[in-house]
Amino acid sequence: MIGLDRPLRPSWIYETLKMIEVGTKPSIYNEPFEDIAKELVGKEGKRKARTVIFRSFIYSLQKQRGSIQSNIFLDWSNNKSLEELTPLFFWKILMDYEVARFIIKKIDICVDSSNRLSVVLLSKKLVQEYGDRDVVKRSLRSFLATLDHFRFLSQIDKKNYNLFDKALLSDEQLRDFLLLYAKLFLRSKVVDLKNIEPEFLFFFKPVNLREVAKKYNGIAWEYIRGVNRNQLMLKN
Repeated sequence: MIGLDRPLRPSWIYETLKMIEVGTKPSIYNEPFEDIAKELVGKEGKRKARTVIFRSFIYSLQKQRGSIQSNIFLDWSNNKSLEELTPLFFWKILMDYEVARFIIKKIDICVDSSNRLSVVLLSKKLVQEYGDRDVVKRSLRSFLATLDHFRFLSQIDKKNYNLFDKALLSDEQLRDFLLLYAKLFLRSKVVDLKNIEPEFLFFFKPVNLREVAKKYNGIAWEYIRGVNRNQLMLKN
C-alpha cells in the first residue's frame, strides 16, 4: 500500500485511542480529534490524519466499520503509557505500509558518516521502485515527518535529516512486538526469529530476541530451539 499521505504523531494516536469507547460509531470522534491534532491547521488535514489513524488502529483490526470493536491497541492505551506504546504504534505503521518498510531499507545507504540522511538520494531510490508519482513523493514526505515526530530523525532542512541515537527497547516491548508481528504481519502462529525483517528494528539498539523468547517461554509462546530451528509457537 502507498497511501501514507499524512504524517502522524504518537501522541495523536495515543490520545485518540484513549478517548474511544467500544461500541460507538467512528464518526463521533471526528470533531474531538480536531482538539487532539492541534499542531495541524485546517479541517481537511486533520480529517486525513484521523483517517490514517483509524485505518491502522481501528479498521484493520475488525471486519466491519459500523461500530468500534475491542482490539489490542484500545486495551493497551488504557493500561500502558505513551512512552511504552510509541514503538508499538510505529511497528503497526510499518506493518501496514510496504513503502514505509522500503524507505527504511534504503535509509542506511543514504546516510553519510555523520548520520546525515539525504532526502534527494532517498527520493531517487523510492522513484526507481514505485515510479515518479505524486503519491510516492507525498508518502516519502509524510513518513519522514512521522519519523521526526517519533524521534528517530530530526529535520535539518528540506533536503536533509539527522539520525538520532538508536532507542532502547524493554523486554516487554519486544514481547509485544513479536506478538503483533505474528498476528498482524505474518498472520501466523509461528515466528522464525532468524528471518524477522531488519527494518522493524533498524531504529533501535541491538536486541537479544533469544533471551526474550526464553523469558516468555510457556507464557506468551512455546520457544522451539534446534540445530536449524529458532521459532516461537504462539499460544491461543
